[in-house]
Amino acid sequence: MYSKLIRSYTLVSCFMALVSIAFAQPEFTAEASQLLPSFKFKDSEGVKHNSEYQSLITGAYGIGLRYIFESGIYLRGGVGMRNAGANLVYDDVNYSWKMQYADIKLGIGYRAKFKTIRPYLVASGYFAPLLRGTQTLHDKTINITKSGIIKTQDLGLNITPGIDIKFTQYISSYIEFNYLMGLSNIELNRNQKATNSAFGLTVGVAFLLMEK
Repeated sequence: MYSKLIRSYTLVSCFMALVSIAFAQPEFTAEASQLLPSFKFKDSEGVKHNSEYQSLITGAYGIGLRYIFESGIYLRGGVGMRNAGANLVYDDVNYSWKMQYADIKLGIGYRAKFKTIRPYLVASGYFAPLLRGTQTLHDKTINITKSGIIKTQDLGLNITPGIDIKFTQYISSYIEFNYLMGLSNIELNRNQKATNSAFGLTVGVAFLLMEK
């Protein structure tokens, strides 16, 4: 169900982008993020264990394009790299998961039409192939991309409120708070459910590519 929603959302966003792109000024973006990723986990008996997982301190970075219209409509797309995972102590055993995903995002939102400091809100769907990952039990490390412990791709939403700061006609910077909500079960065991989640802070810069 969630996968179908993500696909529908992506198709609608693509259509709106193609129809509207000729009426906006394209900007190139580059950004870096500090993340606190974790898991939301439900066992085979339906019991949630979200609070038992401890967040890691990781990072992400990416590049992209954004189109902001005179009406305030905000379209964005981008690619990047993102680290994920969590720590867990269960029955006196220390577990640690560290994963790295490629990130492909497409989003739509609205930016206030102020002169210099402009708040905005964007919702982005993402598709994330797993590039590499490890699971550590005490001092034993397993390559989870080769062992087939979890799925090698993830789907979800990224909710992003932010502030855009205009320096010149051609350059602006932005600061964002991010909430990443995985919608795809990354567990191969259908009796269990694990999804990625993360909170983060992003700092980026945008350069105007051409004037309309």
